[in-house]
Amino acid sequence: MSGFSEKAPNELVRHVILTRRSVSALTEPGPNAQELSILLRAASSVPDHGQLRPYRFVVVRGNGRDRFGDALAAAAAEKRPELSPGILAKIKRKAFVAPTLIAIIASPRSNANIPEWEQVISASCTGYAILLTAHTLGLGAIWKTSNYCDGTDLRALLAMRPAERLLGWVNVGRPLRPLESEERPDIDLRAVAAILDESAILPFEA
Repeated sequence: MSGFSEKAPNELVRHVILTRRSVSALTEPGPNAQELSILLRAASSVPDHGQLRPYRFVVVRGNGRDRFGDALAAAAAEKRPELSPGILAKIKRKAFVAPTLIAIIASPRSNANIPEWEQVISASCTGYAILLTAHTLGLGAIWKTSNYCDGTDLRALLAMRPAERLLGWVNVGRPLRPLESEERPDIDLRAVAAILDESAILPFEA
Protein backbone atom coordinates (compact mmCIF):
# COMPACT_ATOMS: atom_id res chain seq x y z
CA MET A 1 0.00 0.00 0.00
CA SER A 2 1.24 3.51 -0.76
CA GLY A 3 3.33 4.99 2.03
CA PHE A 4 4.23 1.71 3.71
CA SER A 5 7.53 1.18 1.90
CA GLU A 6 8.80 4.57 3.08
CA LYS A 7 8.38 3.66 6.72
CA ALA A 8 11.24 2.37 8.83
CA PRO A 9 10.61 -1.16 10.15
CA ASN A 10 10.18 0.09 13.71
CA GLU A 11 7.46 2.53 12.57
CA LEU A 12 5.57 0.29 10.18
CA VAL A 13 3.43 -1.67 12.64
CA ARG A 14 2.37 1.50 14.46
CA HIS A 15 1.56 3.15 11.14
CA VAL A 16 -0.60 0.21 10.02
CA ILE A 17 -2.55 0.19 13.28
CA LEU A 18 -3.12 3.94 13.45
CA THR A 19 -4.11 4.40 9.79
CA ARG A 20 -6.46 1.43 9.47
CA ARG A 21 -10.03 2.33 8.61
CA SER A 22 -13.18 0.27 8.15
CA VAL A 23 -14.09 0.45 4.47
CA SER A 24 -17.73 -0.25 3.62
CA ALA A 25 -17.72 0.73 -0.08
CA LEU A 26 -16.14 -2.29 -1.74
CA THR A 27 -16.05 -3.69 -5.24
CA GLU A 28 -14.60 -6.51 -7.34
CA PRO A 29 -12.23 -8.16 -7.46
CA GLY A 30 -12.06 -9.77 -4.07
CA PRO A 31 -8.80 -11.02 -2.62
CA ASN A 32 -7.03 -13.57 -4.79
CA ALA A 33 -5.83 -16.94 -3.50
CA GLN A 34 -2.50 -15.59 -2.31
CA GLU A 35 -4.10 -12.64 -0.54
CA LEU A 36 -6.68 -14.89 1.11
CA SER A 37 -3.90 -17.15 2.35
CA ILE A 38 -2.08 -14.16 3.84
CA LEU A 39 -5.27 -12.92 5.54
CA LEU A 40 -6.07 -16.30 7.07
CA ARG A 41 -2.49 -16.95 8.19
CA ALA A 42 -2.46 -13.57 9.88
CA ALA A 43 -5.78 -14.39 11.56
CA SER A 44 -4.24 -17.59 12.89
CA SER A 45 -1.41 -15.67 14.58
CA VAL A 46 -3.55 -14.13 17.32
CA PRO A 47 -2.91 -14.72 21.04
CA ASP A 48 -4.09 -18.24 21.79
CA HIS A 49 -3.61 -19.62 25.30
CA GLY A 50 -2.93 -23.33 25.00
CA GLN A 51 -2.51 -23.15 21.22
CA LEU A 52 -6.05 -24.48 20.81
CA ARG A 53 -6.95 -22.53 17.67
CA PRO A 54 -10.51 -22.10 18.97
CA TYR A 55 -11.73 -20.59 15.72
CA ARG A 56 -12.33 -21.38 12.10
CA PHE A 57 -13.20 -19.46 8.98
CA VAL A 58 -15.51 -19.92 6.02
CA VAL A 59 -14.75 -17.90 2.90
CA VAL A 60 -17.95 -16.85 1.15
CA ARG A 61 -17.78 -15.59 -2.45
CA GLY A 62 -19.37 -16.06 -5.84
CA ASN A 63 -22.59 -18.06 -5.72
CA GLY A 64 -21.84 -18.91 -2.10
CA ARG A 65 -23.03 -15.42 -1.20
CA ASP A 66 -26.53 -16.34 -2.37
CA ARG A 67 -26.62 -19.31 -0.03
CA PHE A 68 -25.20 -17.26 2.84
CA GLY A 69 -27.74 -14.51 2.25
CA ASP A 70 -30.59 -17.02 2.21
CA ALA A 71 -29.36 -18.50 5.49
CA LEU A 72 -29.11 -15.07 7.12
CA ALA A 73 -32.66 -14.26 6.07
CA ALA A 74 -33.86 -17.65 7.32
CA ALA A 75 -32.18 -17.01 10.68
CA ALA A 76 -34.00 -13.68 10.91
CA ALA A 77 -37.35 -15.26 10.03
CA GLU A 78 -36.74 -18.01 12.56
CA LYS A 79 -36.10 -15.50 15.34
CA ARG A 80 -38.73 -13.00 14.27
CA PRO A 81 -41.50 -14.59 12.16
CA GLU A 82 -43.29 -11.25 11.85
CA LEU A 83 -40.55 -9.71 9.66
CA SER A 84 -41.83 -8.62 6.26
CA PRO A 85 -40.50 -10.01 2.96
CA GLY A 86 -38.93 -6.60 2.32
CA ILE A 87 -36.93 -6.70 5.54
CA LEU A 88 -35.84 -10.28 4.87
CA ALA A 89 -34.70 -9.28 1.38
CA LYS A 90 -32.66 -6.45 2.92
CA ILE A 91 -31.02 -8.90 5.31
CA LYS A 92 -30.16 -11.22 2.43
CA ARG A 93 -28.48 -8.36 0.60
CA LYS A 94 -25.89 -8.16 3.38
CA ALA A 95 -24.18 -11.06 1.63
CA PHE A 96 -23.65 -9.05 -1.55
CA VAL A 97 -22.10 -5.79 -0.38
CA ALA A 98 -18.57 -7.13 -0.94
CA PRO A 99 -17.06 -9.64 -3.36
CA THR A 100 -15.72 -11.77 -0.50
CA LEU A 101 -16.87 -12.40 3.04
CA ILE A 102 -14.84 -14.23 5.66
CA ALA A 103 -17.12 -15.72 8.30
CA ILE A 104 -15.50 -15.92 11.74
CA ILE A 105 -16.63 -18.82 13.89
CA ALA A 106 -15.67 -19.25 17.53
CA SER A 107 -14.98 -22.94 18.05
CA PRO A 108 -14.13 -23.47 21.74
CA ARG A 109 -12.56 -26.74 22.80
CA SER A 110 -14.64 -28.18 25.62
CA ASN A 111 -11.95 -30.67 26.67
CA ALA A 112 -9.37 -27.94 27.33
CA ASN A 113 -8.44 -26.33 30.64
CA ILE A 114 -8.74 -22.89 29.08
CA PRO A 115 -12.07 -21.17 29.95
CA GLU A 116 -14.51 -20.85 27.09
CA TRP A 117 -14.68 -17.05 27.40
CA GLU A 118 -10.93 -16.85 26.88
CA GLN A 119 -11.18 -19.01 23.77
CA VAL A 120 -13.93 -16.80 22.36
CA ILE A 121 -11.77 -13.73 22.96
CA SER A 122 -9.00 -15.39 20.98
CA ALA A 123 -11.42 -16.09 18.14
CA SER A 124 -12.58 -12.47 18.25
CA CYS A 125 -9.02 -11.24 17.79
CA THR A 126 -8.86 -12.96 14.40
CA GLY A 127 -11.25 -10.41 12.90
CA TYR A 128 -9.00 -7.54 13.85
CA ALA A 129 -5.97 -9.36 12.46
CA ILE A 130 -7.79 -9.77 9.14
CA LEU A 131 -8.67 -6.06 9.07
CA LEU A 132 -5.10 -4.96 9.75
CA THR A 133 -3.62 -7.33 7.20
CA ALA A 134 -6.13 -6.33 4.54
CA HIS A 135 -4.97 -2.75 5.09
CA THR A 136 -1.35 -3.72 4.39
CA LEU A 137 -2.45 -5.41 1.14
CA GLY A 138 -4.30 -2.35 -0.11
CA LEU A 139 -7.64 -4.09 0.35
CA GLY A 140 -10.70 -2.56 1.95
CA ALA A 141 -12.33 -4.46 4.79
CA ILE A 142 -14.99 -4.03 7.44
CA TRP A 143 -16.20 -6.36 10.20
CA LYS A 144 -19.95 -6.90 10.06
CA THR A 145 -22.41 -8.73 12.25
CA SER A 146 -26.15 -9.12 12.63
CA ASN A 147 -28.84 -9.72 15.21
CA TYR A 148 -29.46 -12.95 13.33
CA CYS A 149 -26.15 -14.81 13.51
CA ASP A 150 -27.75 -18.00 14.78
CA GLY A 151 -30.33 -20.12 13.04
CA THR A 152 -30.97 -23.68 11.91
CA ASP A 153 -30.18 -23.11 8.23
CA LEU A 154 -27.17 -20.90 9.01
CA ARG A 155 -25.68 -23.48 11.33
CA ALA A 156 -26.19 -26.22 8.78
CA LEU A 157 -24.69 -24.13 5.97
CA LEU A 158 -21.54 -23.37 7.97
CA ALA A 159 -21.36 -26.89 9.47
CA MET A 160 -21.41 -25.42 12.98
CA ARG A 161 -21.27 -27.66 16.02
CA PRO A 162 -23.56 -26.90 19.00
CA ALA A 163 -20.82 -25.09 20.96
CA GLU A 164 -19.76 -22.93 18.02
CA ARG A 165 -21.02 -19.43 17.37
CA LEU A 166 -20.80 -17.10 14.42
CA LEU A 167 -19.06 -13.89 15.52
CA GLY A 168 -19.79 -12.11 12.27
CA TRP A 169 -17.89 -11.78 9.05
CA VAL A 170 -15.33 -9.51 7.42
CA ASN A 171 -16.27 -7.99 4.07
CA VAL A 172 -13.21 -7.74 1.83
CA GLY A 173 -12.72 -6.20 -1.59
CA ARG A 174 -11.15 -3.33 -3.50
CA PRO A 175 -11.98 0.12 -2.11
CA LEU A 176 -14.26 2.16 -4.35
CA ARG A 177 -12.37 5.28 -3.30
CA PRO A 178 -8.69 5.84 -2.44
CA LEU A 179 -7.93 4.96 1.16
CA GLU A 180 -6.93 7.72 3.53
CA SER A 181 -3.51 7.18 5.10
CA GLU A 182 -3.81 9.77 7.86
CA GLU A 183 -3.47 8.65 11.45
CA ARG A 184 -6.52 8.80 13.66
CA PRO A 185 -7.09 11.96 15.71
CA ASP A 186 -5.48 11.93 19.13
CA ILE A 187 -7.66 10.55 21.88
CA ASP A 188 -7.72 11.87 25.42
CA LEU A 189 -6.31 8.78 27.10
CA ARG A 190 -7.66 9.92 30.45
CA ALA A 191 -11.11 8.96 29.14
CA VAL A 192 -10.16 5.31 28.65
CA ALA A 193 -7.09 4.64 30.82
CA ALA A 194 -5.97 5.02 34.41
CA ILE A 195 -3.00 4.09 36.56
CA LEU A 196 -3.27 2.00 39.72
CA ASP A 197 -0.73 2.95 42.37
CA GLU A 198 -0.36 1.91 46.00
CA SER A 199 -3.25 4.02 47.21
CA ALA A 200 -5.64 4.90 44.41
CA ILE A 201 -6.60 4.76 40.75
CA LEU A 202 -5.20 7.88 39.14
CA PRO A 203 -5.98 9.52 35.78
CA PHE A 204 -3.57 8.56 33.06
CA GLU A 205 -1.01 11.23 32.24
CA ALA A 206 1.23 10.81 29.18
